Amino acid sequence: MVGPLQSGKSSYIKFLDEKALNVQVKGQNNKFYTVAMDLASLRLNGFDVFLFGTPGLLRFRVMRELICSGADGFVFVFDAAHPEKDDDAISILNSVRNSIKSDIPIIYLANKQDLEGARSPEVIKAQNNLPDDCKIFPTNTKNGLNINESIKYLVNEIFDRYKELLQTLQKYENDIQGLAEKLNKNKSEMRDFLNNLELKRFIDIDRINRTYVVKKGLKKISS
Repeated sequence: MVGPLQSGKSSYIKFLDEKALNVQVKGQNNKFYTVAMDLASLRLNGFDVFLFGTPGLLRFRVMRELICSGADGFVFVFDAAHPEKDDDAISILNSVRNSIKSDIPIIYLANKQDLEGARSPEVIKAQNNLPDDCKIFPTNTKNGLNINESIKYLVNEIFDRYKELLQTLQKYENDIQGLAEKLNKNKSEMRDFLNNLELKRFIDIDRINRTYVVKKGLKKISS
């Protein structure tokens, strides 16, 4: 999760996982600020979803980039009730866009819809020149407005990105050498590739028999 200071990133994660971890400090204004990350996990059908929240302070750019470097998708939060935060939001968004592959999905939140004067998704999209086809949800972390809907949408976008690869993996479960030839990867690259997929919980590796199996139940999540 990415977004400007006090936009609701930690609250979003906490709504989805009440046991979420957060590294934060209390400022002189008695508000709490994330200085490292939020960390949460949840199960959506066959998917193990890991959520990482990034700091909203601009000076924590290095930490943001480290957390974002291995992400499969992003939830970007706009503070709908405080347009003065948009400049920082766009600065963070541009930094993230420059550090990730162009096909990694990003969804947007127009958060704090419970507050008076909160802008609609359409207004935020227009004011910040977001792509016409981007998906932006009006959200409220206090009553859960569109919280579950938004994370399900993102997981489905990620699944679409991996769907063809997962189909290929299923064909070669007992033939890693054949998979390596199919993907044009050497032994070292295949080891890192499969280990990464195991970390994402897409496959289970049998290192004794040098095989793997694609996890069952990986399919689009119904709304």
